[in-house]
Amino acid sequence: MNETNVRSTQGKILDAAEQLFARQGIEATSLRQITSEAGVNLAAVNYHFNSKDTLVKLVYLRRVRPMNAMRLERLRQAEEAKPGDLDAVLEAYYGPVLDLAEVVNIGLFLGRLYTEPHGVACEVLAEEMGETARRFAQALGRILPHLSAREIFLRLNFSAGVIAHTIGGREKLGWMSQGLADMGDKQQLLREMKQYANAGLMAPGLEQRT
Repeated sequence: MNETNVRSTQGKILDAAEQLFARQGIEATSLRQITSEAGVNLAAVNYHFNSKDTLVKLVYLRRVRPMNAMRLERLRQAEEAKPGDLDAVLEAYYGPVLDLAEVVNIGLFLGRLYTEPHGVACEVLAEEMGETARRFAQALGRILPHLSAREIFLRLNFSAGVIAHTIGGREKLGWMSQGLADMGDKQQLLREMKQYANAGLMAPGLEQRT
């Protein structure tokens, strides 16, 4: 099998697994379903990925790792160009996710990282999201000295929920609002998300600082 064919087969399997994981979850998706969706035989999965756990990890890494790398790069640029600017930090946090959402349907897909008890998903979450969360928490701590470290992490988690719920529930929001809440304009959506998160992050802290 030449290199081009190898990459083509791997890509088909990864794409199929991503779609199935998003629609029905990791545990509920079998290797046979993945091979059927991808149009390859079962031996191809074992040949290219060895196991379902390896496949799960690579499915997430190919999306999450470059997304977080872009987040951290934009955060670095924001802190150099606009130190102390909360809006710039939020743009670095939300922007790359919305950029990726334009290319692939990642709403439910990323949501599985937080809702599925699958061991590999938890591993990816800890390894790939943990460092990103800590870097943004440090940036927010410098901008929001009135908040404790605990409050910073909690509010960052709440802010993460904004985008996870938004990109994962586009269709639901459409029919609930009867088309009023149109999320077709990415830049407008980004502005509204930043405004909402900004208000929550800037709110007075509930813990007494000493």
